[in-house]
Amino acid sequence: MDQVLCLSNHVFLVHVVATIFMCGLCWFVQVVHYPLFREISFSDLSNYERKNLLRTSVVAIPVMVVEMLSGLIYLYCDLDPLFALNMGLFVIIGISTLVFQAPIHLQISRSPTPERIEKLIQTNWIRTIAWTIRVAILFIMLID
Repeated sequence: MDQVLCLSNHVFLVHVVATIFMCGLCWFVQVVHYPLFREISFSDLSNYERKNLLRTSVVAIPVMVVEMLSGLIYLYCDLDPLFALNMGLFVIIGISTLVFQAPIHLQISRSPTPERIEKLIQTNWIRTIAWTIRVAILFIMLID
């Protein structure tokens, strides 16, 4: 039993680190990266966006996979209601990514418009706020 507890503590810490990383990345994207799309000429933006998707995916997807797997493992080990809320917010982030951000990125890569850039910036607040709340939840759990 102690080994399982020790393992779940390590898994929890891995989850905390991955979540903090993704929260920081999301804030950077929200405040710096996406607004800079406004400064790129539309003739260059399609090509830029295709490269952006590839390079961003290389950084974000592996960390999100670690975040998801560590979260599911920890949830299985310890069905803490606060952690369940944390993972519920992770699901909201995933849904937002699939419903809003991914399609908008594809639209921008095919045919950029100022409206699409603004929609990307506005809808990304869903993920930014959700990741921020997740970090707050995890800090509360760490303190307890």
